[in-house]
Amino acid sequence: MRIHVRKMMKLKHGEDLPPSAFEGPEIGPNEPVRFVWAKTTRQSATNHAMKKRIIADLRANQHKYKHVPEKDFSRKSVEAAFEQVFVTLRQKFKAQNDVAAATKLKRREAQKSYTARRFSRKKLVRICSPIPAREWPPLSPLPALDRLSISSR
Repeated sequence: MRIHVRKMMKLKHGEDLPPSAFEGPEIGPNEPVRFVWAKTTRQSATNHAMKKRIIADLRANQHKYKHVPEKDFSRKSVEAAFEQVFVTLRQKFKAQNDVAAATKLKRREAQKSYTARRFSRKKLVRICSPIPAREWPPLSPLPALDRLSISSR
């Protein structure tokens, strides 16, 4: 989805996002997609129109994405994916214009990757060295139970 949105914005890989569009004038079908970065798709008519345009184009060109299953092109799935991409693009736009936002975004991404690596390591440890049920808890009885068995003799 992210790649498709960037193609419709006519941006090359690594290129900065364009400045925010104006709310009033309508963008033509032959012009690249532009968003009002300060607003969400529900707050801005321009952003909502661009969302519809991108989703329609994606569904029309779904034959280009042969490795994506047919069920992933349902309206609900595509809209959810678009919303995620749009939130990410808004964050990147804020980061490219504001140093504080850029450091916050970088810190958040570093924390996400740290957490993902940590959970991956924990999962590998669990899979590679499972503790059999008969070994955990230890087989030796508790000392309190030992005293009970001695006193009952």
